[in-house]
Amino acid sequence: MTDITIYTDGSARGNPNGPGGYGALVRFTDAKGNVHEREYSAGYAVTTNNRMELMAAIVALEKLTTPCRVSLYSDSKYLTDAYNEGWIYYWRTHDYKNKSGDAVKNSALWERLAEQTDRHEVTFYWVKGHNGHPENERCDALATAAADGEKLLADDGGDLREEVIAVRASDEYEDASAGKLPRERMRELMEQLQAEIDRKMELLERLEEAYYKEG
Repeated sequence: MTDITIYTDGSARGNPNGPGGYGALVRFTDAKGNVHEREYSAGYAVTTNNRMELMAAIVALEKLTTPCRVSLYSDSKYLTDAYNEGWIYYWRTHDYKNKSGDAVKNSALWERLAEQTDRHEVTFYWVKGHNGHPENERCDALATAAADGEKLLADDGGDLREEVIAVRASDEYEDASAGKLPRERMRELMEQLQAEIDRKMELLERLEEAYYKEG
């Protein structure tokens, strides 16, 4: 097996209700001692920091074309503890529910990640974020730049396998409502808007639950 080192980071502006992005650095040394690196990043219009932390690891591992022995460094205990504390193994044998019987958040992404940790030998290492770690800072820069980018993807709350450009300009909605766009594009806008509404409604329900619980 080839030895690979991966560094990852996720970012979200106004977490959990704003744009976010992930960044990953994949590094390996070939038989001649030459170091090779690849960087990966993408931004999402509305997402959470935890989802971006997961996506950084997922994408980096998926880019490996053959099974590898991987050392993965992240500043997210949400990610590293899931494996190092054994939570993921419990979730997988209990239909992605925790010990209280509640559904695990981001289960679709955890399942996607588990596909890769089954394929590779992965050891997770936690590093302190924003502490001068060169590779972590580099991944943070990739993640924040992606979050601040113009062409952001839509996060529908699923496993994010399908990359759909998020609709950001209200003008396109106006054109669609006036029947000025192709029917195929109108359907895409309808589906994206519905997914966004569903996500906002879910957030509203959680906020209301937290508000009245405190009261």
